[in-house]
Order: sequence, then structure tokens, then C-alpha cells
Amino acid sequence: MTIDNHDNNGFLHRISSYGFGISATSSIPLYYQLYLILQRAIRDHTLESGDRFPAEEAIAAHFSVSRPTANRAVQELIRRGWLSRQRGRGTFVQEMLPTQLSLLNNSLSFSDEIGRRDDHRTEFVTRTLTEATDEDADTLDVEAGEKLCYIRRLHMVGGRIVMVCDSKLSARRFPAIEKTPFVGESLFATLREKYGCPIKKAERCAEAAEILDIEVARLLGVPLFAPILLLTGLAFDDEMRPVEAMTAYVREGVSFKNLISADTAQQAEPRRKACPRTHPPTNEAC
Repeated sequence: MTIDNHDNNGFLHRISSYGFGISATSSIPLYYQLYLILQRAIRDHTLESGDRFPAEEAIAAHFSVSRPTANRAVQELIRRGWLSRQRGRGTFVQEMLPTQLSLLNNSLSFSDEIGRRDDHRTEFVTRTLTEATDEDADTLDVEAGEKLCYIRRLHMVGGRIVMVCDSKLSARRFPAIEKTPFVGESLFATLREKYGCPIKKAERCAEAAEILDIEVARLLGVPLFAPILLLTGLAFDDEMRPVEAMTAYVREGVSFKNLISADTAQQAEPRRKACPRTHPPTNEAC
């Protein structure tokens, strides 16, 4: 429902009715708490595209924060494209199409699934050789110290980075994978077509988390400790040998949708160990 351009109090009181509030004892800065609250309200269509946004004075008074805190929250909304400021007129809600992705119903690959969208692009940040740590060796069933290929990619939808994805694979099993052009921007399609290794099964674990990695925060354009969806998992070949260990960092505002049919649902096999983590290499690139 669209709020009247002059009904700022209605918008602010509606937010409060949702139970959203500011915590002075939280480790999250006040301005960022306020940003998250206001952003969620816009995402939930409490205000629509083109509506005038409340003045910073009204926001500060309603949430009992300082004017600079309210200003910083609004500037964050402007910086991330949720609002636009028009000289002499005020601040208005921008049109922001939500990013909704499938939760890998019928596809094993992020690139294959997201790539069905015309506005999806991937970009390499890093492709290098590194040595397997003890953790890598246990996850991928390789020897500690064995050469692995570490890949960091960005997934972009509509020109906006929505995911940073890290992968590790055996460089011995997939020679020159660190410089091989990807087929259709898909790792799994490349493994299938260039190396004759189709992926038959993939496990995915999802959990709410915070960004602790400075480089990931920079790539996603969000502050450290910002909330994210952390996806981890393993991909297996037709002999159930682990092929890829994956960790993906999904920024706020991205939702995943899954459709499960009662007559086709299958009970997942229990894992024998916790979901793996794919950490960037700490040694010098080979």
C-alpha cells in the first residue's frame, strides 16, 4: 500500500508496529541498525517507488537517535540505490527490483541456475594455484600439500553484485583449470565438457551469518559484520568422489525460492561431517 507523500508519521509508525527497534547495547552501529530497519520497510513495500521519504529530523525524533545518525542511515540508503535525493524537492524511493533466485531445484550449479536470467553475469576475482591445507585435504579427499585451484568469482544480476563464490578443486585432476576459459560462465559445465567430469550430486548448507572477511565486504560493497546468507557445500562426481568445495557469500536483499512437490520429495542422506568451509589461500600463489 502506497503511503501519502506527506504522511511521514504513518510510515514511521507502521515500521514500529512491526516490532522493529533500535538497540543501544548492540555491537551493530546505530546508523546501520536504522539503515536495516528503513531498508526492510522499503523492501516490504511500506513505501512504493516514487514516494517521498521522511525527513531526517522526523526519523531521528521517531527512533530517538541523533540527526547525524539518521543522516548516515539515509546516506547509506542513497548509496545503495534505495533512495534518490532531488535538489529542491526532497528524497524519494527508487525503483528496486528484488533479486530472487531459485534454490537449485533442478540444477546443481549456481551459474546454470542464475544464468537463466538474461541479466546474470560472472566475473573472476582470483584463479590461482595453492596448496591443500589439512582441512582441504579432509574435505576433498586429497593429500595435504597437494596442488589445488582456488577460484573466487562474482555473480552479478542487473549489474549488481549479489554473491561472492569461492571454490577449490584438485589441480592434479583438472590440469590448467586455473586458466581454462569457462563454458557458459559455468564451472560445472566446464568440468563436464572440458574434463569429462559431470557433477551428479551437490550438497548445500545455508546459514545466517555476518561478513568477517574484509575482501568479501569490499566486493559486496557492505560494511564488515553486515548480515549475509552463507552457503557452503560439496559437489560429487558419478562415483561420489568430492570434486569441488564451495563457500558463497550472498548479500542482503537477495531471496531464494524453492518448490518441493510432495510426490517427488526425497529424504536427504545424512551427512557424515559438518558442512565444509572454503577459505582463501594464505600462502603465496604458485
